[in-house]
Amino acid sequence: MTHRLKPTLEAVRRTILAADPAITEGIKWNSPSFYCHGWFATIASHKPTQLDIVLYCGAKVRADSSVSEGIDDSQRLLTWPSKDRALLSFKSDTDFQARRQAFQSIIRQWAAYQKSYAGMA
Repeated sequence: MTHRLKPTLEAVRRTILAADPAITEGIKWNSPSFYCHGWFATIASHKPTQLDIVLYCGAKVRADSSVSEGIDDSQRLLTWPSKDRALLSFKSDTDFQARRQAFQSIIRQWAAYQKSYAGMA
């Protein structure tokens, strides 16, 4: 992979994987993607100036999803195109490092939601 933010992408990957021991990774949509009782996150790197993190509750929209109500996002990192999908972007390593802890908290909460939805929590 060649991308000017490749070191940041690697740091994002490590942060996601460290958020919960149940999180694993694979490739979906030609991008690093993450699984915790269902696929829930993808790092999109098609823009040359930023990394976009897409958080979701599986491939299909869940009409009964309440994830948007349960995520504490005090730093307002997330935008919500639907009640079961959220987006955030990092434009530099400095940007990522400044928001890393808040990002990891969101990932922990999302993984917990995935587990509870699967009846694992």
